[in-house]
Amino acid sequence: MVDINNSQDYDSDTEKALWTEEMQKAQALPIVPYGLGGIVPAGNSLLNSIVPPPTNPFLPSAPQATLGTYFNVKSKAKEEITDPLDFLRETYPGERVWRFILTHPDLDHMRGIKRLHDEIGFDNFWDTLHTKTVPNFRSDDDKEDWEFYRALRTGSHGLAPRNYTRGDSHFAYGQDELGRPGGDNMEILSPTPSLVHACNTAGKSNSLSIVLRVWHAGRAVLLPGDAEEDAWADMVRWYGSVLKSDFLKASHHGRDSGYHLDAVKLISPLITFVSVGRKPDTDASSKYRAQSARVASTRYHGNIELRIDDNGQHQWFVQRNAG
Repeated sequence: MVDINNSQDYDSDTEKALWTEEMQKAQALPIVPYGLGGIVPAGNSLLNSIVPPPTNPFLPSAPQATLGTYFNVKSKAKEEITDPLDFLRETYPGERVWRFILTHPDLDHMRGIKRLHDEIGFDNFWDTLHTKTVPNFRSDDDKEDWEFYRALRTGSHGLAPRNYTRGDSHFAYGQDELGRPGGDNMEILSPTPSLVHACNTAGKSNSLSIVLRVWHAGRAVLLPGDAEEDAWADMVRWYGSVLKSDFLKASHHGRDSGYHLDAVKLISPLITFVSVGRKPDTDASSKYRAQSARVASTRYHGNIELRIDDNGQHQWFVQRNAG
């Protein structure tokens, strides 16, 4: 398992984009006074509510968003975002996770790590040698996950964290039981020790993401975490055309900050999968479409499953909007 985010709220960038979209829709409707300050569109079912609308932190020119907008955004999150633990229980009932890989120490990649450990369990843990200090918590759950993660890094939960970088190879990662190449057919393309040091010095965490490539039956799946310019430029220099992969999970949730033209040209994926996606002004979906045969977003399709058969044939399945 690579990363986890069991929050059923959007990340701040996605929530900001949706607030903007919902407010634009609301402004196109007739407006009527709202009893406790603020406004709601005429005909809104919440018109007679006595609860004041929440403060909108994303629109300084409109300090109070409509209550209807607030609930529209929150309800969309509940509908669109899956709890990974529910997925694991339904898909692999009674099974533990053999290896959990945290690509980098951002909270939107580790929310639910304590629940995963306590309720499902995992037997191996990959981490990076970062020096990130305490992040900003948006809830008590965030703080609890961060404190658990800090303890996990020290080995206090019986798991010695493994801090692999490019070129490392051990059983069962890259080697079988006899030390021969193979094992899980996984390779780490980034980071290097020098890149980790540079990111720590600069206070960056995205570009020290563990970038994984997983092979099966001659097909390659590239999982780059939140890798940004520094990491991609280094991989382009080191690997060149060897970056070619069949399937790409877009870096940094499809944001433009994770898009690197030279790298994507070399990868030349059959399908680019965008986790969340559709972020106005920061979404690179159209750029990926120019270099990829197909771009699929979890915002549109929900959960996406890629299945690679032993003969190298592939299929992909979606939760909604198939076709």
